[in-house]
Amino acid sequence: MTSRPPVPSAPARLAACLWSLTVAALAGSLVLGALNLRAGVPDVGTEFAFLVLFGALALAIATVGALVAARRPENAIGWVLVLGGLPLAASGLLEEYAVHALITDPGRLPAGELAASVSEWIFVPPLFAVSALLLLLFPDGRLPSARWRAAPWLTGLGVGAFLAGEALAPGRLSEEPFREVVNPIGLEGAGALLEALALVGLAAMAAAVPVAAWAMIRRLRRARGAERQQLKWVASAAALFAAVCAIGVGAVLAGDELIGPVAIVLTFPAIPIAAGYAILRHRLYDIDLVVNRALVYAALTALLAGAYVALVLLLGQALGPVTRESDLAIALSTLAVAALFRPVRRRVQGFVDRRFYRRKYDAERTLEGFGALLRAETDLEALRAGLTGVVRQTMEPAHVSIWLRERTR
Repeated sequence: MTSRPPVPSAPARLAACLWSLTVAALAGSLVLGALNLRAGVPDVGTEFAFLVLFGALALAIATVGALVAARRPENAIGWVLVLGGLPLAASGLLEEYAVHALITDPGRLPAGELAASVSEWIFVPPLFAVSALLLLLFPDGRLPSARWRAAPWLTGLGVGAFLAGEALAPGRLSEEPFREVVNPIGLEGAGALLEALALVGLAAMAAAVPVAAWAMIRRLRRARGAERQQLKWVASAAALFAAVCAIGVGAVLAGDELIGPVAIVLTFPAIPIAAGYAILRHRLYDIDLVVNRALVYAALTALLAGAYVALVLLLGQALGPVTRESDLAIALSTLAVAALFRPVRRRVQGFVDRRFYRRKYDAERTLEGFGALLRAETDLEALRAGLTGVVRQTMEPAHVSIWLRERTR
């Protein structure tokens, strides 16, 4: 008798349906985007590049959410992620649909103005809501305590106020290429009120993110064992995203409106991916080790790259009278950098350990010193004192005692 494959559970089927809708929306947006690009619509090339980036973001969020929702249906984070990826994918579909209906082939498709209006604001709430709820509910899908119940309400009210204000705002749209399009469902005469409502909603959603981040920090301080490792993964991804956001905003203020947004969009999926990995993995890699290696090799790469460029320039100038070719300078620089790799890596590793992992570094140095004492000392009382001192310094216990078994003849 052949065994039948297990039937997926109802939550798994629902998660698969939501994920399929996201993929279908992404596929439709790419098809329409390719048609608009082929028709030669002005500035559609840049918009198509951002469409691909947002599509990758939506797919990453929805995929992680579907996996978590299917395997851990009791965890609300999976449903937050899979539902958050759907409007992100829909925004691209609606934008390309509006371009096709209003510019590429006017009059062929209906409701182009409505699609253009919705595409301007539908992607904003998921970015804030997913960030806030993920940080607030991670890792078990529940609030840290009852006193944090106001945080999801703040997120929900902010989303509702922003959607109402943006959806019903009268007048022309603000983004290219729809600046001449009038919102078909705008409420005339209520523009000032709706604008204020949208700003209040945006402020509430933005405020919910640091509140949720503070909740995660509080949870991290109390957590132990596997939960602490889970929280470290998401906290590290969130810290990386915050750093990239700061750099991206600085780039935009400096006049570069491309690199900053692209870096932010590419880095944001690190948070849901880290959350999904931490939830679904039974045994987690030590995130401290990952961060340590990342710091070491990033600094090592920067130092060796700078040394290589400097050596190429210096040797090129020094060897210029001898040979006009740069191959000799490049070869010598490569050999010098290869020889520097191991000693520079040791020094960088020592600096990172001393600067960022001081407690672990001190413990290792203490153990090394005790190892030297073991090799040189023969007095039992001195060894006992050294052992208790090492345990107190590295483990910091409340009490230390040593029991020695007497030899029996």
